[in-house]
Amino acid sequence: TVKFNITGNVENIAFYSGEEGFRYDNRDTPTYKKGIPKVQFNTTMTGTAQANSLRILATNKLVGRDAAGIASTNWTDITNRSTLATSATSRASGLADLNEFMEDRASFVLAFKYVAALRPTAVQPVWTITAFVINGVYDDGTTVPVTNLAVTPWEVFDIKNPVASWTYTPTQLRMNGGPANSPDNEDWILTQDLNLNTIKAYRERSVPIQSMTGRRLSQYAYIYKSPGIYRVALVGFNSNVNGTKQVVREFEITVLD
Repeated sequence: TVKFNITGNVENIAFYSGEEGFRYDNRDTPTYKKGIPKVQFNTTMTGTAQANSLRILATNKLVGRDAAGIASTNWTDITNRSTLATSATSRASGLADLNEFMEDRASFVLAFKYVAALRPTAVQPVWTITAFVINGVYDDGTTVPVTNLAVTPWEVFDIKNPVASWTYTPTQLRMNGGPANSPDNEDWILTQDLNLNTIKAYRERSVPIQSMTGRRLSQYAYIYKSPGIYRVALVGFNSNVNGTKQVVREFEITVLD
C-alpha cells in the first residue's frame, strides 16, 4: 500500500497509478491489443449415451474440404476444454481457449465430429448445439466478436451412413443419430476459415479520487498488486466560468516483491 498525503486548495483530483492502462505519459496515445480468442456454446444430448460420440476439433492447416482432406488433417482435439451435456438438459460449455490457433492469416477451422456405433436394440445419440460464439476476450472482461452460430458459414461432411447427417439453422446445429440397429455413423460439421485476430484500442485513463462536490482528501492510499517501477501522477484542477487551472504531481515508485 502506498499512501499519498494531500495538501492545498484543490477541488478535483485524478489519479494515474502508472500501471498499464493508467499511465499519465501515454494518455494521448492509444494502445492496441489483441484479444484472446475463446469459444463457448450450449449442448443437449438425448438417446443412448455413447462415449466420445461428440468431439470438438480445431486446426490451422486443413488439408482439404472433402473426406480425404479431413482424414489427412492433423486435428487438435479440444473437447476436454468444454463441458458437454449428458442429458436433454442444456449445459453451457464454458470458455475454451483458442489462443494457440491465432495467426495473422484467416485459416482457423473448428469442427464438431459425431461418431456413433451400431447398437442392435438402442438408438444412437442426438446432439443439439446452440448459442455458439467465438469472441476475442480482453483483460478488462470486454469482448470483440469473431463469429457466432447465425453468421458462421457451416459445411457438412457425411463420412459414414448417409441416412443421418448434421443439419444447421441460424439458431442450432443438430445431429440426429439413427434408430436402433443403424449402421455406424461418422459425420462432421466445419466452420469456414476464420480469422481469430481481434484488435481493440485502449486509452490510458485516470481514476477520479476527489471532486468538487465530495469531501476533501488529506490522504489517498493505493495498493499495487505486482512488483515493478511505476510513474504515478496526481492531477489536481479547479474549474469555474473563467477557465480551468491544474497542477500535476509525479512520482516514480518502485514496488519490491
